[in-house]
Amino acid sequence: MDFQQASALSYVTLVDRAGTGGTELIYDGVRIVFKPGETEKTVPEFVAEWLFTVTQGHVWTETGEFVNRFAVKDASQQMADILGPEAMDCSPIVLDHSRIEGWDTSSVDRSSHETLTLNVPAREFRERQGTATVAFGGRKG
Repeated sequence: MDFQQASALSYVTLVDRAGTGGTELIYDGVRIVFKPGETEKTVPEFVAEWLFTVTQGHVWTETGEFVNRFAVKDASQQMADILGPEAMDCSPIVLDHSRIEGWDTSSVDRSSHETLTLNVPAREFRERQGTATVAFGGRKG
């Protein structure tokens, strides 16, 4: 079902608190793309509710906070009660670009590291077009 075709659903507006766009969310295999400069996107309520149960949209700010990049605008009172006031906070944030987006790596010990050498057989790099495969019952293609 396409989100825009589902007229029976309730919708809210997700706000990119970073104010830059150029990011995306993936819900159940569906990409929700914020083009560069696009700061608001209309989505079904269930997508917004899900977004606040996972860390997919979390980012580090320059103030050292690990917060959700997105906020919900135009939510019903019931949804606001479920998600809490932090989900409705549309105040701007400044991203810390020196940290990995979407990952809380503050507790990871990076003092020792190990480099692994992978030996990948040459046959794995070979072009597979036109070769017989087991996955397709031995058919070419």
